[in-house]
Amino acid sequence: MEVKEVIYRRRSIRAFTPAPIPKKTLMQLIGAAIQAPSARNIQPWQFIVVTGKARARLAHSLLTRYEQDLAQGRQLPAIELPEPYQARARRFTESLAPAAVHEPTFDLIRGSLNFYGAPAVILLALDRRLSPDRLFDVGAAAQNLLLMAEAQGLSTCVIGLVLWYQDLIRQELQLPESVNLITTIALGIPDRTSPLFDHSASREDAAEFLTWID
Repeated sequence: MEVKEVIYRRRSIRAFTPAPIPKKTLMQLIGAAIQAPSARNIQPWQFIVVTGKARARLAHSLLTRYEQDLAQGRQLPAIELPEPYQARARRFTESLAPAAVHEPTFDLIRGSLNFYGAPAVILLALDRRLSPDRLFDVGAAAQNLLLMAEAQGLSTCVIGLVLWYQDLIRQELQLPESVNLITTIALGIPDRTSPLFDHSASREDAAEFLTWID
């Protein structure tokens, strides 16, 4: 599969089968991720791979905390974005509605906290002592991982929402305070029978983001 095809085929999937991903495959994905560039080649990325019983415990803990918060009248904070970003976020949420009609148990928050049923979760992290501009390096590594997964017939979904419970994740996985969690990636075989499988987020025209200076 050519690079261009992989880039344009990749999309976020929110329905996975429970089939486990072999450790060898996960190692290949990490191997691809760390080929990313980094300033002065410091290679600042860290990966925490969570599978099996540990993944089940983590999802259960996240969902339990969320239900406890709801019972006590606490909601996850709503993030208001400036335009045009708020409009794009709204269109994304609306685009999920048709699939959700045929998947009555679907809930964006609960789905995120359960990593949409993916059998493998990869947390990306950065040493807290490093400056925030090293986030670029971690992002480049993440994109490598996403594209390699797509090339191998796997699907992914980057999930940042779970980091509202970063303290719980840190406790559940026994991570030191020096580890700054950046995002999570749900990874697995897509469930092609789910109505959510066909969902694809739109993209603006490239000109929307471009300033051209000759």
